[in-house]
Amino acid sequence: MSRMQQGTNNDVARIVATIIGGFLLAGLPLFHSVLDSLLIFAAIHSGTGIGYGQWLGWFGYTLLFNVVGGIALVTLLRLVRTKELIEERRAEVSADPGPRRES
Repeated sequence: MSRMQQGTNNDVARIVATIIGGFLLAGLPLFHSVLDSLLIFAAIHSGTGIGYGQWLGWFGYTLLFNVVGGIALVTLLRLVRTKELIEERRAEVSADPGPRRES
């Protein structure tokens, strides 16, 4: 979300990105694989009846959704934005006559 905020000059877009980011991080019960793994390992070692197999099952789908989310929400969106930036730069270069040379 910080890239979205830095990539625009529109204040409304920055506010929307902030709200969406906050909602995704705090408003939904999303799994944070590293932090939750630490908590699960603590539970395993404290004798709660949770085993490494259960953790592995949980971690498998958490890893899958993190990869899918990273590819879809980060990589694909950046590729779309990169295409727009390349087109904008080409338009700027073709419109710019360049430095003048005096003869």
